[in-house]
Amino acid sequence: MDATMHYSVLGTVRAVRGDNELDPGPPKRLALLSLLVLRAPGPVSLHDAVDVLWDDEPPASAANVIHRHIGALRRLLEPGSHSRTAAGHLARAADGYRLLLDASSSDLIRFRDLRARAQSAAKRGDVSQAAEHFTAALGLWRSPVVADGTQVARHPAFTSVGHEFVATVKEAADVVLTGAPASTEEVLTALRRATGQHPYDEALHSRIIAALAMTGRQAEARAQFESIRRVLADDLGVDPGPELRAARQCFLRPGSSTRTEQAPRAGTPGAPAHLPPEAVPFVGRREVLDRCREFLPPRHVDPVTATTVAVGGMPGVGKTTLAVHLAHAAADHFPDGRIYVDLQGHHPTRAPLTTAQATRAVLDALGVGRGETYYDDTALGTAYRTALAGRRLLLVLDDALDCEQVRPLLAAAAGSGTLVTSRRRLEGLAVTHDAHLITLEPMNHREGVSLLERRLGTDRLQAEQSAAHEVTALCDGLPLALAVAGTRASTRPGISLSTLASELREGLVALSSRDSRIDARSVFQRSYDALSGGAATLFRLLSLYPSSEFTLRGAASLTGTDLRSARQNLAELTDHHLLVETAAERYAGHALLRAYAADVSAHVDTSEVRAQAYGRMLEHYLYSADAATALLTPHRTTVVLPPPRPGVRPQEFSDRTNAADWLAAERRMVSTLVRGLELHPQGVTFRERLKSMLETPAPRG
Repeated sequence: MDATMHYSVLGTVRAVRGDNELDPGPPKRLALLSLLVLRAPGPVSLHDAVDVLWDDEPPASAANVIHRHIGALRRLLEPGSHSRTAAGHLARAADGYRLLLDASSSDLIRFRDLRARAQSAAKRGDVSQAAEHFTAALGLWRSPVVADGTQVARHPAFTSVGHEFVATVKEAADVVLTGAPASTEEVLTALRRATGQHPYDEALHSRIIAALAMTGRQAEARAQFESIRRVLADDLGVDPGPELRAARQCFLRPGSSTRTEQAPRAGTPGAPAHLPPEAVPFVGRREVLDRCREFLPPRHVDPVTATTVAVGGMPGVGKTTLAVHLAHAAADHFPDGRIYVDLQGHHPTRAPLTTAQATRAVLDALGVGRGETYYDDTALGTAYRTALAGRRLLLVLDDALDCEQVRPLLAAAAGSGTLVTSRRRLEGLAVTHDAHLITLEPMNHREGVSLLERRLGTDRLQAEQSAAHEVTALCDGLPLALAVAGTRASTRPGISLSTLASELREGLVALSSRDSRIDARSVFQRSYDALSGGAATLFRLLSLYPSSEFTLRGAASLTGTDLRSARQNLAELTDHHLLVETAAERYAGHALLRAYAADVSAHVDTSEVRAQAYGRMLEHYLYSADAATALLTPHRTTVVLPPPRPGVRPQEFSDRTNAADWLAAERRMVSTLVRGLELHPQGVTFRERLKSMLETPAPRG
């Protein structure tokens, strides 16, 4: 292909070779060239060419006329070429012809390529890159009417491409208004050009109003609204629709004159503070609160970006309590208000909120569009972005089901923030929206005791200090369990904390309740029910481990699966915060989750399944220990072991240090297993081998 050729169709049709513009010839030849550029690099069939070039009944010679025009165009575009089969520009297709163009030689293909890049950048949260690509794409349009100047400009083949310009203008405006204000003027120019061709498009006008208000031109924004209101009334006999009314409510409130006055400030009557109350005094969590505060926008400096923080953690660990406490304390950082939405991702009786339901909840809290009917999700999304543009709001999105539920709701205006809580890790938000991920761990022992003291009072706690510490330890730092235990103790003053500790040692029955929101089993079950079959099986069988810690290969041996499947199941359990990865390929589970897993396994797994899993676990440690001691004491006399059963994945060691580290980490575990070898048919042989391992000295140096 001749790299010096370039074709333009976004406005007056042009074909340029180097610095010289070519003359395509008569109108029908120009129209045919327009159609070829429009469809490139795809083909134009003879039937399509006839349909576009003749408005009414085509003459009998239409096909011959098109062939002659094709010949003339080929001579114009490829002078000196005498071979149709070796055409470098205009080639024969199966049922017609095609121009061999790409983004370097066609402004339309370049426009579509830039738009696709912008959309991709917007999806992954790169707002500045998306705005750059969008404005570059819009800059290619000299007119929103494709094939301007030809007699076929109004044919649907060309006007449909004109609609691409309008759609791109709207997409660009949404990106720029929510996160790239530096490109507002370029988008305003494109919006006004688009309204010249589509004067009744309310979505275009609502974005113009938002852009004008965002840049402090409130008078122009009001004039824009009044102008379109009159046009709609005079020409169509209708009132402004929901999007226009939402734009007016958001940006044109009486008395607002600058960007900083678009929304009421905290402490004023109009600033929304839709937060649940802090029911009990907040305890501990100083370290994680300090981390969260690092991401708050500055109070007295104009911020340049929005912030998203996603707090994840196991069921009952106190994510909602933390988020609500932080939102109450951060009022000064978000002068336009704070809004809380329960997304119900793991609600005991209700389905998770849809994006539309959550969007309406925020709009209602802002007093924008209340009672309006939005005819599709696009209009609702536009109203939402318009309402949030320019506001320094904090959105608290509690109990998110997954990333997809949250993404459309994230605040994007500079100085705004979104605080998300979820039982999932939501690492996708870190990839697409640069979210800060924070894992909320169970309380340490001191914090747990303080929480119990808040429930019971200092006098009772000091009177039964030893039992109070035992209750705290049995709850393993889980705030939900501590709150339930503390409430039980406070409502049963005649029962000692020692008795409560004895009940907690019996398992989750001491934390049961008819209220499914605080019943430990019900709370855990909602996470368990979301697991795949393989992950659920692993979760149940892990309760057979004498220790709360285990390795990847230990998990694979327990379930008899290959390492890839075990790794996938472990990743799923850590994603749901039902396990914690403490080191590379080493994991741990919370004591109360293990108790729940044991209860479920007792009801779901047969005794044969559990026995086989326990046997594979024993053999995993036996053969791992054998491999480790063989490296550490290669000349020592050992017991010859039979082959392991299928599915056992012993640990592998690269060197003596690696083997010694494993032995040091697992020595206590193996000591426990020695006492349970009577369950194994090779118990005597295995016990002797394991005892030998326990006596193996650590290597020197």
